[in-house]
Amino acid sequence: MSIEQLQGSLEPQQADYDDWYIDEPQEPTVNPDDIIPECVPTLSYGLYHLILAPLSLLTMLLLSFLIRRRKLCKSCCWGVPGLLSPLNLLEDSGNRWIPCAVFGFLFSCLWRLLLDPTTLNFITELGGPRQDLWKILALFYYPALCYPLLACQSVQRTVGYLLGTLLSWLHCGALIWQTAECPQTPQFYRYYSLLSALPQIFCLILLSAAYPAMVMHSLRRRSHTEQMSDKNNYLQYLKNVLRRKNSNSSKESGGFGSQVSQIICSYIYPQNTGFHLSLRSILAVTASIVSGYQVALVLLVVFLPTVMKMRQAVDADFLLMLAGFGVTVDEDKSRAVAYIAYYIWAVEVCYTAALVLACALTVTMLLRSLVKHRWALQSLCSGQASLVFLQSCSIRPTPMALSSWMSHISYQVAVTCFGLIIQHVLLFLCNLVVAFLIIIPIIYGKFQIILHILENTWPIWLLLVLAALLQHLCTHFLFLERSLAQIDNRRSLFLLTFLLLPVNALRGLLLSLLRLLVSTIFNVTHFCRLDVSLLQHSVQGWDPAYRNYCHFLMLEVNECHPLVRAFCLLLGPSKEKQADLEEGIQLMPPDGKPQKGGRSHLARIRWSLAYTLIHNPSLLSHRASICTNGAATKRPT
Repeated sequence: MSIEQLQGSLEPQQADYDDWYIDEPQEPTVNPDDIIPECVPTLSYGLYHLILAPLSLLTMLLLSFLIRRRKLCKSCCWGVPGLLSPLNLLEDSGNRWIPCAVFGFLFSCLWRLLLDPTTLNFITELGGPRQDLWKILALFYYPALCYPLLACQSVQRTVGYLLGTLLSWLHCGALIWQTAECPQTPQFYRYYSLLSALPQIFCLILLSAAYPAMVMHSLRRRSHTEQMSDKNNYLQYLKNVLRRKNSNSSKESGGFGSQVSQIICSYIYPQNTGFHLSLRSILAVTASIVSGYQVALVLLVVFLPTVMKMRQAVDADFLLMLAGFGVTVDEDKSRAVAYIAYYIWAVEVCYTAALVLACALTVTMLLRSLVKHRWALQSLCSGQASLVFLQSCSIRPTPMALSSWMSHISYQVAVTCFGLIIQHVLLFLCNLVVAFLIIIPIIYGKFQIILHILENTWPIWLLLVLAALLQHLCTHFLFLERSLAQIDNRRSLFLLTFLLLPVNALRGLLLSLLRLLVSTIFNVTHFCRLDVSLLQHSVQGWDPAYRNYCHFLMLEVNECHPLVRAFCLLLGPSKEKQADLEEGIQLMPPDGKPQKGGRSHLARIRWSLAYTLIHNPSLLSHRASICTNGAATKRPT
């Protein structure tokens, strides 16, 4: 037989062999309900920025030519244009809602930029190999885009409020339009884009309502009362300081529910009339809450939908895979599938509960930090610096303090987000331990690991309990004489101490584990608070977050002292008639006419003012080179 005949005889076999690899139609592996259709919004991101960026720049130019420059280079172009400041962060003036809304909108945009890589698709397609450079430039672009939204308020004129209304309406309308057209995206989760845009929409709606309200107040000539609100706060604080306190004041006692609510509210944020927090601390908490929402949303949509799909895909094939690893859940396959689905559902519940608890704990700690910050400000303003700092220090502004003040909000946001992740991981592990080692063994009799450990080690636990009980009873009844408060039966005390050395060593192991657990819980719980050091008092300066907060606090006290601002407002000229103030702080009569004995009355008031400014211990740093800080007693470490 020739080679050609052999090859000819092999051809049909080869054809049959190739038939084994014919691509046959397979069942779809993706559920049709999970397929998200591609959506191209009418107002794309590129068109959105192409319209709003020039409008924001034009708004800044209009406001700059509107406001005359009054300090630097007055002769240059007759003081026009002037450089606008987005916000006076050292003075609590104007509406607080607008800065909070702008900061919330800005940090929402930045977190979407970092977490959602599709945000800059319209730029990265043009950027080519330099996509990372465009993302870095976007970190500076978004603050510049939000800059006019703040500057429109700092102008404090009707034209600025009108421009702010126009910009906020354009931002809000464009974002709502994009979200309504394309609510579903394939990124992370189908509704992730919608959920992540909710803080932005809320902040823009707040801006869209605040600016028109300010326009109405300005047109009705009520803007003067709004501008004097911060002055009234300082004067109210001065009145509260000078007012006599009634020693026989009795507090009304309500019911049990009202008392519980008062205790909870006093722990989170107690009322304190006359003393207001600085704007920068409120902005830090607002930005931290918005950023924490974005991080919690990513933690939720990355894990939960995937685990839900796993739970729905559990079947007999999954049991065979577990059997290959030597894991047998139950002899009955249907019950085994039900058990596995239930266990996965328990993991979902543990994960969600841990995330909710972590968010609630983070918000509580942030509100508690406001309480601590206000207490520290009050202590420093009253000259009691020894209650806040361990050592006497100067509260004069330094380059380090100014740098810490500039970065305080950003540091607070970053530490809060990282602390939220750590708290969530720890709480998730604790929930898993409680669910699978305590709850499920009690209900279903599965995973009885703790019960087996207790069955094998119960003599040791009984020994430790009896030793601790014996030691406490002997010290209570035998080794201590209560009448004289002296040690008695010293020989028996020394003998029992020597005999219990090995047992107390075992108790020491439990003590070390408990110490590790308590320190971990405390540090993880207070991780998001910059005002609490995670180190021991003598080395708390090594904590960079706490050091940043201390510098921030010193600069706040130096620049935002309420008494100094109140006295400056009283001494400064007023364009309109001042309202009748409390007797003792009014320097001039309201009508400006000389009164009988007015010169002596004015002299006494000025002497009282000078005496108050000289003897206030919190103002010594403004005059002396070394600050004594009142009673600078060193706190024991």
